Amino acid sequence: MKKLTFKRSPWFIAVLLMTLFVSCDNNDVDPGTDPEETTAKYSAMMMIGAWPNTAYYIAPFNSLSEGVISLKDNGADMTAELYAQDVIQKNGFYYHANFGSGQLGKYHVQNGALVADKKIPFTEVNWSSYLWIDDNTLAVFGTNGDQDEVRYAVVKTENLSIEASGVLDVTALPAGFVRYSVGFAEYREGKIFLNYSFGGSWDNYPDMPVHGKSYVAVFDYATRKVDKVLENDKLKEIAGPTVYAPTSFQDENGDIYFITHPAFNYDFNSPSSVYRIKKGSTEIDDTYFFDFSSVASRGQGAAMWYIGDGKAIVRAVVEGTSIDAEHNFYVIDVHTGSLIKKLNLPADTGERMVQAVIVEDGKAYIAVNSTDRDYIWIYDPATDALTKGAEFTGGVDYVLRLEKLK
Repeated sequence: MKKLTFKRSPWFIAVLLMTLFVSCDNNDVDPGTDPEETTAKYSAMMMIGAWPNTAYYIAPFNSLSEGVISLKDNGADMTAELYAQDVIQKNGFYYHANFGSGQLGKYHVQNGALVADKKIPFTEVNWSSYLWIDDNTLAVFGTNGDQDEVRYAVVKTENLSIEASGVLDVTALPAGFVRYSVGFAEYREGKIFLNYSFGGSWDNYPDMPVHGKSYVAVFDYATRKVDKVLENDKLKEIAGPTVYAPTSFQDENGDIYFITHPAFNYDFNSPSSVYRIKKGSTEIDDTYFFDFSSVASRGQGAAMWYIGDGKAIVRAVVEGTSIDAEHNFYVIDVHTGSLIKKLNLPADTGERMVQAVIVEDGKAYIAVNSTDRDYIWIYDPATDALTKGAEFTGGVDYVLRLEKLK
């Protein structure tokens, strides 16, 4: 049986990251060092313990479909350096910004230990979302420390240097709202589409005012100049931050789809819905609106992964009444705006911010935190089959991230 842990809401994690101190000792390793995980195909980020006595590990492994994934004699303790799952991974390297201590780090796992390849001062942005412009160019978006600006930074990851940073000229905070929340980011044809909304003061938690809608800023990647801000009467509060799990994608046609999660910003009355921005357009498609909550027992989409051919998997909080309730997984058709099915999986008891799905060879591999035994489940949309894959063992309390390394 799993240990009971304290479920952390997004505001608590943000405060925690602002207050944690991580040593700024630079102890750089050659940034060209090959990460050990290049010999492994995947990794999992896992948590053990009960709050506040928790520890976090990264464990490499080679099969999603069979065997066990265990921390016994396997896994690198990342607690002192990273301590949260807002980690960006590419090609076996892990990137993490600790805004509280003002540094950005690049890491890999070697000989069962987390190695810091390089750390640099980083106060440009308290990140919420990100984009890979190319294999060496990472664009991140979020706020400043007071959360009253929307900011960006462009990082060259090979040598961990800041290429550009600044403030985005978005809609001013309205009266009664003191902070921005930043959601999905998509890059298409030289333009970036960035979702954001407004929040009240944490001093009034949980009785903060609800704005009830969000916006999408459209700006040139090259100049970071905002061309327009998209509004829509049906566009509700954001989902995010996407450094934890994706809430948008582009399909084979180049159309952008994104899901909202109004309960994330404490709007428990509005539905979670899917929206579209068609290829060649810089406007929200007025002809398209998919009320996900209406077909998912009032569930709200906390994350969404594209599995191809118009189909996506949504990890949805049950009934949308709490951001820390149990979650279920649904398969939807975004092209037709319809529910295909609720997957027959155990209730997922993990916290909201989980990177739970890897899509590979047309199949979806889904990490499920159940009340007793945790598995990767395999969903094949071609046959509609759902089978058990690898099992997590060795005292793991929560699986927080499932990563494909190469």
